[in-house]
This record gives sequence, C-alpha cells and structure tokens, in this order.
Amino acid sequence: MNMQDSSSTSGRTAGQSLHRQLTWRLFAVFLVVSVLGNLLALASYRGIAQRAQHDAADSAEIYIRNSFRQMNAGWELDAQAVKAQIDFMRIFADDPANSWLRLRAYFATLEGRVGQFSSGVVLHDDRSPTFSFGRDGAALSRHLDGERAPPVWFYGKEHRTVYALVSTPLWLGSEGTGRMTLMRPVDAGVLRALAPPDIHLCLVLDGRVVASSDGSEDIGKTVDASYRGELVFDDHVMEQRVFPVFDDDAGAPRLVIRQIVREPLSTLFVLSASTALLTFFAAVLWLVIGRWASRVTERVTRLSQASGLFAREHAMGDALLQALDSAESRPDEIGEVARASRTLMQNVLLHDQEHFAYLQTLDILDEGVVEIAADGRYLRASPGWTRLIGRSRQAVDDRIYDSIHPEDESHLRQQLSQLLAGEKTSLTGRIRLRRDDSKDLWIEYRFVPGIAGTPGGASLRGVLRDITQSYLLEKHITHMALHDALTELPNRVLLEDRANIALRMAQRNGHKVALGFMDLDHFKHVNDQHGHKAGDDMLVTLSQNLRQHLRSGDTLARWGGDEFVVLLTDLTSIDDAREVMTKLSAACEAPIVIDGNEFNATFSMGVALYPDDAETTETLLAQADRAMFHAKEQGRNTVRFFADMTNREQNIKALYIQNRLATAIREHRIQTWFQPIVDAKTRRIVGCEALARWHDETCGQVSPATFIPMAENLGLIREIGHQVWLQAVENLHRWREAGIDIKVSVNVSRRQLFTPSFTADLLDDLHRLNVPVSSIDLEITESVAMEDAEHTTKRLQELTEAGFSIAIDDFGTGYSSLSQLHDMPATRAKIDISFVRRVHTEQGMQLIQAIIKIATAFGLKTVAEGVEDAETAATLERLGVDMLQGYHFGKPASADLFQRTLQDSFGQPPP
Repeated sequence: MNMQDSSSTSGRTAGQSLHRQLTWRLFAVFLVVSVLGNLLALASYRGIAQRAQHDAADSAEIYIRNSFRQMNAGWELDAQAVKAQIDFMRIFADDPANSWLRLRAYFATLEGRVGQFSSGVVLHDDRSPTFSFGRDGAALSRHLDGERAPPVWFYGKEHRTVYALVSTPLWLGSEGTGRMTLMRPVDAGVLRALAPPDIHLCLVLDGRVVASSDGSEDIGKTVDASYRGELVFDDHVMEQRVFPVFDDDAGAPRLVIRQIVREPLSTLFVLSASTALLTFFAAVLWLVIGRWASRVTERVTRLSQASGLFAREHAMGDALLQALDSAESRPDEIGEVARASRTLMQNVLLHDQEHFAYLQTLDILDEGVVEIAADGRYLRASPGWTRLIGRSRQAVDDRIYDSIHPEDESHLRQQLSQLLAGEKTSLTGRIRLRRDDSKDLWIEYRFVPGIAGTPGGASLRGVLRDITQSYLLEKHITHMALHDALTELPNRVLLEDRANIALRMAQRNGHKVALGFMDLDHFKHVNDQHGHKAGDDMLVTLSQNLRQHLRSGDTLARWGGDEFVVLLTDLTSIDDAREVMTKLSAACEAPIVIDGNEFNATFSMGVALYPDDAETTETLLAQADRAMFHAKEQGRNTVRFFADMTNREQNIKALYIQNRLATAIREHRIQTWFQPIVDAKTRRIVGCEALARWHDETCGQVSPATFIPMAENLGLIREIGHQVWLQAVENLHRWREAGIDIKVSVNVSRRQLFTPSFTADLLDDLHRLNVPVSSIDLEITESVAMEDAEHTTKRLQELTEAGFSIAIDDFGTGYSSLSQLHDMPATRAKIDISFVRRVHTEQGMQLIQAIIKIATAFGLKTVAEGVEDAETAATLERLGVDMLQGYHFGKPASADLFQRTLQDSFGQPPP
C-alpha cells in the first residue's frame, strides 16, 4: 500500500512538472508567434504598399514619357509654322543682300509672341552655321561644324539651360536650301507642365540639376541620376525613376521623377490588428490544447508509475499491468512508448534465461575467447580456441605461450606484460600460431585487462581469430604494389627503395653502384606489326633472359613501357659494371621466338655510377637517362657510360649549379644589383633597373642567363622575384632618406603576376618602408603580357589603379596584336637589345623607327636597352627615344657602388 502511494505521489509530481513545463512553453510559443506574426504582417503590408508605389511610379514614368513625346511633337509643329511664315513672307526671295537683316528683324518681332523658341541657328546646305539669334544661338553655332548633323539637344553653359533642338529645312533663296535649328529651353515651365500632382521633376546633366519643376531652388544640386528606387528627399519618402529625355547617350540629360510615398494605413493600426487576430487564435488553441494536455499528462503519469513499479519489484504485477493499459489507451506515441516499455520489461525478465544461451552460442564461433592469468595459464577458454590450436581439450597447466610460434613468443610476452602493468589499456596485433599438427596459422588478437579500470589486473581476456587467408591476400597485394604485373619485375617504387639502400651501403664500405637506363630499340614496330600480345610476350621473355645474367644482389626493374633499369651493387670499379653490361648485351643476341616469329631484340643503355657521376638516386637516374639518349644518338644498340660522354663536365656542372641554386634561394643569397637609366637628352640618371645576381662560393659569379631559366624550371622564380623586390624597395627607401629621388624598375615573372595577393603584398611592403607607389615601375615581358591577355590585362589594370607604372620589356619581340597592346595599361616600352644592336643598319633603323611610332601612338615612353657606345646613344636620341640604358652609361653594380654613382650624379657628398 505504501509502495502504491509512493508511486502515485511520484506520478502526480511528474504530472504537475509536465503540466508546468507545457504551460510555460505554450506561453513562450505564443509570445514568439505574436512577435514574429506582427513582424510578418508589417513586412507583408509594407511589401504590398511598396509594390503599389512602384507600380504607381512606373505608371507616372510612362505618362510623363508620353507627355514629353506629345510636347516635342507640338514643338515640331511650331517649328513648321515658323518655317511656313518665313517662306510666306518671302524673306529670301528679293534683295538677297538684306535677307539676313530681314530674318533677324522677323525673329525680333516674333520673340515676344513666339517665346517658346528663344534662340536658333541657320545652316547652309554644307551644314556650316551662317546665322544665329537669341542668347544661346551663338553658342550652338560654335558647337556645330560642317561634318556633324545638328544634335537633338544642346546645353548652353553660359545661361545653364538645356535646349530641345528642332530642325527643319529652310529655303535660303539664291544660296539654296539650308536647315533652320530652333532652340526650345527645357525649363521649369516645361517640367511643371509635365508633372502630375505629388510628383517632382528635375532635369539632371552630369549629376547636377539644371531645371526643376519646383523652380530655381534645386538648381545646381547633386543628384544620382542612375538610381531607381526608394529614397528620402526633403524629409519625404519618395520613389525615383529616371529616363533619358533625348537619347541613350551616357552624357545626355536625364529626367528624374520623384513621387511622394504615402501609406494608406499607419504602422500602429497594422500591428494592433495583427495582435488582436493572433490573440483570438491563441485563445482558441489554448482551450483545445489545454484539455488535450491534461489527458496526455495523466497517461504519462501512469507510464511513470509502471516504470517505478517494475524498477522496485522486478516483476509484472496487476498494478503495473493496469498502469500500462491506461497509458496504452490511445494509439499514439505515448501508447507506442507504453507498448515498447511492456516489451522491454518482458525482455528484461527473459534476460537471465537467455544469458546462458548466449554463452553456448559463443562456443560455436570460429573466434577463440580466452581468459589467462598473469603467467599465461588458461583460466577459461572457448571451444573455438581449442579448435584453433588443434586440440580436443585443454590441460590444467597449459599456457598460451605453448601454442605461439617460437619467433613471436618473446614479443607477445612483452606486450602482455605492458598490459598487465597498466602501460596500455588494450592490446591488438598479429602473431603466428603453432598448431599441434605443425601447421602454422596467422591470428589476430585483442586483449584487455580482466578487471576493468584496475591497472595490473590479475587476469587478461582476449579474442583471437584466424586471418591466414586475409594475411596471404595482403601479402599478394603488397607484392603487386611493388612489382610489375606483366614481367613480375620490381617497379619504380621498389627500385628506388633498393637504390637508396644500395647507396647507403656503398657509402659505408667505399664501393660503387651502377645504374643503367635501358630502352628497347624499335619496340613500337613489334606492337604495330604483330600486336600487343606479341609485344608483351617479348618483354616477359627478354626480362627472364636478362635476369639470368645478373648477380644475386643486382636488380632488374621495369621502368615502364619498353624501358628497364638495371641496378648493380657492390662494385669495385667501372670495369665491373662494363663486364655485367656486356653480358646483358650478349643475352639479347639470341633470337626470341614468339608464335613462330623470330625477333632480334636490341637495346640502347645509358649507365651512371655512384659516386663518380652522382650521389643521389634521382641524379643517377637523370645522368643515366642522358647517357641513354646519347647512346640512341650514336646509332642505338649500344651502351654508353655517362663518364664517357664528351660534355660530361658541363652536365655535372649544370646539375651542381641547379642543386646549389635552391640552397642559395633558401638562404637568401640572391643579390640585387642596379643599372642606371638616363634621359636621352640631358643624359642625367632618372631611374634604374633592379637585376638579380648570384655569386656562388664554388662557381663564382653565375650568369642570370644560366640560373634564371633553372629557377623557372624548378618553380623557384617567384622566390627570386620576391627577394629582388624586397632588396630593391629597401635600397630605394635608403636613397630617398639620403635625398635621392629616382624611379626603380623591377622585373615581374608570370608566376608573381598571377599570385592572387600580388598587388596587396607589394603595397604592404611599400607602406612599411614609406615608399610611394609612383617611384616603382613594374616590367613584364611582351610575351608574358600577351599570354592569357584577358587575365593579364585585368591584373595590370589592378596594379595601375593601385598607382604602379607598367613597362613592357623586350618590346617588339613578342607576337602581340595592336589591339591587345592598346588594351594594356602600360606607360613605358623597352626596346629590346636585339633591335638596338642593329640600329646602324638601314633595316635596323627602320625597325626602331616603327617601334617608336607604335609606342608614341599608344602614349608610351620608350627606353632603349643595350646602349654600349656614344654613337648608338646619339642615333637613338635623334630617332626620338626618351631614355637610354646600357654599359655606355654604367654596368650593373651592387647597391653600395650604385649609391656612390647616384651621389656623384646628384651632386651629393658621400656619407
């Protein structure tokens, strides 16, 4: 009885808690829905009102457009009337000498009555102005010329008036037929005639108001004539529309229409109405949900009572079943939970009975389950384990180590000791199992401490399973990953691994290693004439023949296609390698018979030796590849050693320089030298070019013609460019601090140019050193500028907008078109040295003259490179070159030496 009272009390408490939670959540939902509903209603109302206002503004725009067309048509009729009256009065019929005086008198008499045309111009039949009247007639006359038809509008700057121009033919007597252009001012009166109520019109030209329907108070104000939409003007919310009055030309006047936005309903009224509506719906929902929530709470309470009874009694009595029946009274989620609870309770009661069945099932599995003591004795073992070790039963004193392969026993003992000592929480691995029938199996094991959470527990529990098949499959896959599928020879991965090991061994014992790169001669003919299967059979047979003539420690690998690599280890001299290669050549002399066809296989091979030719596997392969191509050049079917090549020293030196270059760039040993650029007329220094220089400790001064292409091939040209840039701007900062103000030209590679953050990085460096952007010229070659011209132009435009000057280097040597050059935002063109050296020939001088004319047409300053004598400098100056650069004015020099040159040139004492 007390138990039931306790359960019912607990149920009531749970029910009251659920009821309170439900009440607060419904109240919170009502608040959120009210706020969101009001906001949505207000947004919807404003959206509808705005669409209506937009439609009204669009309608007003259409109305004003049509009204202006009608007004313009009326002006054309008035112009026709004036023309008819002039013809009727025969002003040009008699006394031609006084015709223009009579015409001027006519317009003077009509000025008061026909005020809408305040000015005008009369044109001859060749469209040249001959007569003007009115205050802006002379201005229009100056604006017109003989080749241009009269425009449809004109802006009189003196009186700040926009005129609509109406042109009509006019008979000029003996002078033939001309045209009369009458000027109708588009002023406040015209705009007031066009503007409906609540609409303000203003005529905007070049962003400023030139006429307004409200009078002169808006004249001169700035207006955004490209904006269409809602704005605030004179404390009023208005809709703005814009359309061109005369034509779509970007510089033509625009008529700006502004209509006052009026809301039919106030915001307070909309919010009040939506709040009242939401409150009504909330009340209805509260009545419905309240009754339903009471029933739900009661059922949840009964379900809670049933759970409590089962937890205490661990049995399904009558009270528990009644509570579950009450909770299941309706087919909803609570009923499903109650039914699931009933099923769960029944399953729990059956758990003890099923536990024994699960233990029996474990014996059926192939995995072995064991529990062992710290010394390896079996505490428990499943039948699956006894099957794995091949025994019918387990002896009392047997240990798990008795069934482990002797080579793996010590490793397992060490691992289990660490697990028992608490150094590990679990243990997994693979070992070999020694069965009683002497058949070894590979098994995978997992051990955990027998007592969870107690380091160094008294026992260990483990699961062990047979993985022999999967292990053998894994070994097969590994073999496939390291060997060629066709010939079963080692592939590149295994070859490089063996080569690295061989080089390390040779370094320790002082021996040599030979690496031969072999390519079959004319193998393509076999595939083309006899099919790929015959080619594959030939490769297999040849690889078997070659492998038979190698020593046990040597390696024959297939590189790919018809290429093989031979690795010879433990050699004492080059003669040992020559002897083996001779045997391989002899092995190919015997014909190969495939499907009744006889083939004579020959090969070309290049051989490189460690440490004579190279000291790394990659370099050995490269040198052997060079020697192999040399063998092919010698007529094929031969073996060539890299040591026998005539240009061996040059190749070794080039490779050495290439390896040293990466180190020099990484250690920032690339220097920046400077060569002066002088004004062609005054011969004073106006700038300099920053050039990369590299002095190697072993090779001395390395030419840029050597290391710049290497850097491009190695992908390091961007790093060189960055180092040259930093040194150039740092020296420029130092010179400016000393009072020397010149420009520095810095070469930019393609990799640098297309770096996304290139412009930002340059600006950051200049800002850090307080160097103005205007002091920098960025040089790009014409070929780089024309490669992907669209993207290059965008990047150069970005640099130009940032303030940099762009110079096109090697101008005239590329394949650019004039249209592409026209789009390039460049300021300088550097004439290539190949043209300058031919300036004293007639053809060379004509070429330079053509380049200068092209550059001048594009507004580019010209700089001639490679000026080496006074005669060349004088000739280039005479041809019109702006600036000169070359050895005649100064060789490239280090920053310190060049600073002295600048101080001498600018008349400053040395520091």
